[in-house]
Amino acid sequence: MTEFPNFDDVGSFPLPENIDKDIFANFYWKAYSAITNNIDVFSHRGILSNVIEPIYSSFRKKLNAGVEVINYPQHMNMYDQFLKPLEEYKKTLGLIEKEKAIIPEINYIEKFAKENYEKTQEPLDIKICVSGPIELYIKRHSFTIYEDMALNYAKSINHFIKNSLRSNKCIKTSTISIDEPSFGYVDLVNVEDDTLIRIFDKCLENIDCVSQIHLHTLNRSNVPLQTENIDVLTCEYASDHSNLIPKNLLDEYDKYIRVGITRTDINGIMAEKLDRGVSHDELKTYNGLLSLIDSEEQIEENLKVALNHYKDRLRFIGPDCGLSGWTPPQLAFELLSRTARVIHKVQNSYNA
Repeated sequence: MTEFPNFDDVGSFPLPENIDKDIFANFYWKAYSAITNNIDVFSHRGILSNVIEPIYSSFRKKLNAGVEVINYPQHMNMYDQFLKPLEEYKKTLGLIEKEKAIIPEINYIEKFAKENYEKTQEPLDIKICVSGPIELYIKRHSFTIYEDMALNYAKSINHFIKNSLRSNKCIKTSTISIDEPSFGYVDLVNVEDDTLIRIFDKCLENIDCVSQIHLHTLNRSNVPLQTENIDVLTCEYASDHSNLIPKNLLDEYDKYIRVGITRTDINGIMAEKLDRGVSHDELKTYNGLLSLIDSEEQIEENLKVALNHYKDRLRFIGPDCGLSGWTPPQLAFELLSRTARVIHKVQNSYNA
């Protein structure tokens, strides 16, 4: 391996404890409308206190925890965030007006990055996660995939991504990810692999940065492996140690992989603790919640398995899927920090 893999995160994060989820959503959509109409959102008190400042708080926690490639904090539902604008600003079914396809969080992070650069002279390396075309299609329609309609969703996602790319001295979008957690678990009807390949490639057409497809299972990895525009497959390894594919497949198709090395399926972890006799009351305490985070020894073991198995094809590492359930936010911060400590330890040993 020539370079040690980058530490990134998947995206979702718990809202600050003083922020009501419904109020956040209400002001989120007010901000969306304002931005698409070139109205300054930073002077709007409600948006500032209920949306922008919470996003800054979450982003700062990721940064301070040591994440290297930081996904904007996803506090919105992964479906509503894209399906609502798709409906409100549609040109035709599944196809949004190009200029209306935005990720508001990027506007806020861009200003955060400028302020951060003035203090540190360090640019921020960010990641953009967008819900994938098949995920959005089956959420809105069914498991019968019609190519022309699915391609509209793919074109819309391409608009969301292109309108959100940033590259200047303060901030750089180095990585994008299309989120397809159901792919490989659900049975898609009357659709061939070649069609799925075209749909995925359309999402990432003419985009010049590293592209991931975020998968929860590698059962259908044969499809993204054959795409032209996807660079990196991802997998939830920490919660499922069978989630591996042979390295030689990545070599054959010239693809890379991201491996989750810290579990994030908090409900599953909690259930296992209860089965072992830990009481509900104990898990309600902050120390009890901290005990849900994988030990440094377990995270290190997962990382070393990934390094040994994938070698130079391992490009990104970090926790499994997002952290929205890890409340309070300090708990999510601790999970990221523990992951960072392990990564730095192993990296120092690797570079020695």
